[in-house]
This record gives sequence, C-alpha cells and structure tokens, in this order.
Amino acid sequence: MTQGVDIILLGKNYRVACPVGEEDKLRQAADELSQRLEALKQKSSVNSTEHLAIMVGLHLSYELHSEQAKNQNYADNMNQRIVELQNTIERALLEQSQPVDNVE
Repeated sequence: MTQGVDIILLGKNYRVACPVGEEDKLRQAADELSQRLEALKQKSSVNSTEHLAIMVGLHLSYELHSEQAKNQNYADNMNQRIVELQNTIERALLEQSQPVDNVE
C-alpha cells in the first residue's frame, strides 16, 4: 500500500507515492537531494532545474556505482578468505585423523 508524501525540491512542492511506513526515509532522501541540488545551483551558473537534476542524478549514480564496486570487491575478498579458511580447517582435520606412528 502506498500513500502520497509531499516533498520540496528547489522551492517546488512535489507529491510522490511512498510505501506506508517509509515516509521518513523518503523525506530524508528528499532532504539530501534538495541539499545537493541547492549546492550545485550555488556552485554553478546552471539555472535550469532539469539540468541541475540531471547533473545531481549523474553524480548520485556514479557514487552508487562506486559503492557497489567497493561492496563487490569486499564480498569477493571475504569469499576468498572463507575458502582459504575452509581449506586450512580441512587440512587440520585430515592431519588430526592420520594415525600417529609410535617410534620406540
């Protein structure tokens, strides 16, 4: 189920659909987007809302892609460590199961 939530971006009011219970997360995302839009508007000579939105969207997409790559690298590294740990455990168990020769 969804409901309408009002957000403000660059001084304009927008009503967007939002799953019930997710309103605070949407407002936080809208606040961050609004801050980024305002910051870019202040730093650049771009006045077109559409151009600002595209530039901020592109930057957010780049950040998301970078974070996904970091997470994938981390997951790959952890998987490799897990395999190495499993191999170490298997070798240790094999060594323990080998009979010990008693030399007299």
